[in-house]
Amino acid sequence: MLKAFFVPLFFLLLSGCSQPNLIKETRFLMDTLVEISVYSADRPKALEAVKQAFLEIERIEKIFSRFDKDSEISRVNTLAGIKETKLSSELFGLIKDSLYYSQISEGAFDITAAPLVDVWAIARRDGVVPDSKTIESTLEYVGYKNIKLDGERSSVHFLDKRTRLDFGGIAKGYAVDRTKETLLSHGIKNALINIGGNIFALGSPPGRKAWRIGIQHPRYKNKIIFKLNLKNRAAATSGDYERFFTLDKKRFSHIINPLDGWPVQDVMSVTVVAATAEAADALSTAFFVTGAENSQTLIRSFDDIEVFMFDKESRFIKYP
Repeated sequence: MLKAFFVPLFFLLLSGCSQPNLIKETRFLMDTLVEISVYSADRPKALEAVKQAFLEIERIEKIFSRFDKDSEISRVNTLAGIKETKLSSELFGLIKDSLYYSQISEGAFDITAAPLVDVWAIARRDGVVPDSKTIESTLEYVGYKNIKLDGERSSVHFLDKRTRLDFGGIAKGYAVDRTKETLLSHGIKNALINIGGNIFALGSPPGRKAWRIGIQHPRYKNKIIFKLNLKNRAAATSGDYERFFTLDKKRFSHIINPLDGWPVQDVMSVTVVAATAEAADALSTAFFVTGAENSQTLIRSFDDIEVFMFDKESRFIKYP
């Protein structure tokens, strides 16, 4: 994902007056704002739980950030195109999950899109739209089928030495799920975890049946277009919001279509509600790329998700 100076939180907690026993902490991690809100009568226990939750997010970032030269994924990106490379069980697992989402979306979700992301990052820096030849040549080594996993050896090999991985479309969701497990292991039953618009609503606030979450309009940040009631469910949004750039007086989304190499133009935002934040994160990216019409068949293959879209004509579409 291309970096932005300001990262909005796409979901707004719809709260009333302040509540007792609420602990809320915000930090900047994984290139975005991270907010953890916890309700607990035991304040010392809650503070320790939040502390451990942020440590878990920091740990995950050190594995999956390709911009950290010492991260495991940086090592894999350097070596896996040259030779078979051993993986930690955690990285192996997320690559395996990513390949599943790539297969079911027919490549709309693809962690090998890193070279395309880099092409557009350079374009944004230089203020020049890349030419079609550059895009086409980069597409030659983008594609999830270039990834070969060996389950017995817990290793990976890239069929093209130029292939690189980027977990920007799934790692935050994964981190939310791990954060939830960390809070649960410390006795926390009611919390809201928000990593850059990837949310898990654990339990509910005092006196409420669920967490009330508002989805922002993709062009009017103070306008709530739909309200969700979430309890033990995840939600994620993919959209341009403030994360867009302008070249030749044309607005471009920061989300790149790995199938054609160009920024997605047909959709402004997609929100997915699912059982896990990882699934919501990956599927929101996939549906953003495939668009409102082409996503319908894939959406219907899931019986436990909800999808909310804003297309380029500002039409709000809800599935089911």
